[in-house]
Amino acid sequence: MNPSGTFMITNTFLDPHVLPPFPWGYDTFGYSINITFWSRFEVSYVLTLMDGKRMENPPSAWWRAQNNQDRHFYAKFLLVKENEFGWKWVPAIAVGVSDPVTGAVNGEYFGSTDKIDNQNGYFNRFFVSASKHFNTPVGDIGTHIGYQYSFRTDRPVKGLCGGVNWRPKWLQSEMASLNLIGEYDSRTWNAGMVFTFYKNHFDLMFMLQNMQWVSWGFRYKIVLF
Repeated sequence: MNPSGTFMITNTFLDPHVLPPFPWGYDTFGYSINITFWSRFEVSYVLTLMDGKRMENPPSAWWRAQNNQDRHFYAKFLLVKENEFGWKWVPAIAVGVSDPVTGAVNGEYFGSTDKIDNQNGYFNRFFVSASKHFNTPVGDIGTHIGYQYSFRTDRPVKGLCGGVNWRPKWLQSEMASLNLIGEYDSRTWNAGMVFTFYKNHFDLMFMLQNMQWVSWGFRYKIVLF
């Protein structure tokens, strides 16, 4: 969790393999705002650009600007902090949800029936996770394991997931730091990195989905209270 009062604005370039197969299937951009309360509760409002022209039948010219966007909420709550209660073996335990409700007709999630024109909930997901960090001679190493479930049936983001992250000791300072990440998201094996600079106010993010498809982003952070 970020410190209480942390406010973030994030902008990302998204490869189509990161997104649900419909209605995307093309490169796009996403942006979001995020705020953390009490160092235990985090909430985000996420928007992902959609090219509504491509969804027409027949589709309009592919080069036209994207003219719609998907909107959803994301929230995470930290049930237990790492080493809480004075027990050093206790991991951090969190629960979270993405796109928890759908405004579609009859409340249907995409993939649950054949009526694709009456569905959305593209980023629906519920999860629980545990994290534990270790201070080693080469830097801080974090280990993470979780379970996620989605009501969508066309994209199997269901099952165990996990990862590790490493903050190299010699690449950490007040002005800049590096975090290297490897993960399995229940579908693919991914690698990424976050480069933080200028007194922890800016992040540059890079990810390889399935070790081949590139997405990247830029984030601004500030502590408001």
